[in-house]
Amino acid sequence: MEIKYVMVKKNIKNNIINGKYKINEKIPTEAELMAMYSVSRYTIRRAVGDLEHEGYIYRVQGGGMYVNDWINNKVRSERSNQSVGVITTHIADYIFPNIISGIDQVISEEGLSVLIGNTHDEYDNERHNLLNMLDNDVVGFIIEPTRSTLENPNLDVYQMIVNSGKPAVFINAHYPQLEFPYVEIDDTKAEKQLVDHLLDNGHERVLGIFQVDDLQGVNRMNGFIKSYQTHPNVSSSGDIMMYRSSDNINNVLEKVKGRVDVQLENRPTAIVCYNVSWQLK
Repeated sequence: MEIKYVMVKKNIKNNIINGKYKINEKIPTEAELMAMYSVSRYTIRRAVGDLEHEGYIYRVQGGGMYVNDWINNKVRSERSNQSVGVITTHIADYIFPNIISGIDQVISEEGLSVLIGNTHDEYDNERHNLLNMLDNDVVGFIIEPTRSTLENPNLDVYQMIVNSGKPAVFINAHYPQLEFPYVEIDDTKAEKQLVDHLLDNGHERVLGIFQVDDLQGVNRMNGFIKSYQTHPNVSSSGDIMMYRSSDNINNVLEKVKGRVDVQLENRPTAIVCYNVSWQLK
């Protein structure tokens, strides 16, 4: 069973890290915390004493307790400045094992380690990983954005990274609101070349399947459209199906089936997919 003061400390710390108690904002008084957690004053004082020592809160004499700038002013642990935070949408499948392995190899050569986070393309997971890595005082970030074409609710956390001075780089996509450097493939050009090849070799009815809540999918779809624009004789024959990462995969597959199980003269002669894993499905 977890010791009471440890439980209280962990809960207050999580509220600070998650932004419920914001930097320089006053936190509840000792009496209020005692009532909230149903514990003694000694337990509260031990918990907040640890948090003060670690740099998460500070006291103003006669004015209560406030949230410290915990990113820049907290007590550094022995792990400080030894890890690079790597956040991707997936870890174990598709291209990601090779990407993460390559990152780890380069970072290891610099005497650093990798702290890995996985968002599953969910904003809540992205937020949790970013805050956890800030709390672990990573030296920098390598991040694959989550649903990069949509409005991101975690820009406040990214601003915390900017304010901390820690370097960050995006891979595969980027958020246009942020000025972090990024490394991307030219998805529009690559998709156009792919569809050009199909159209130049006699295909007319090509079905394109694209995930449209990330930048890669939208850019690939744009490449698909550009290819048909440069083949005006078949420009009305292409077909596009869009989906989002949150959609039920079985429902999406049923829709694909509906596009394929048609009379021969209307059936697509080729299909281009969002990525290789789609082809396997």
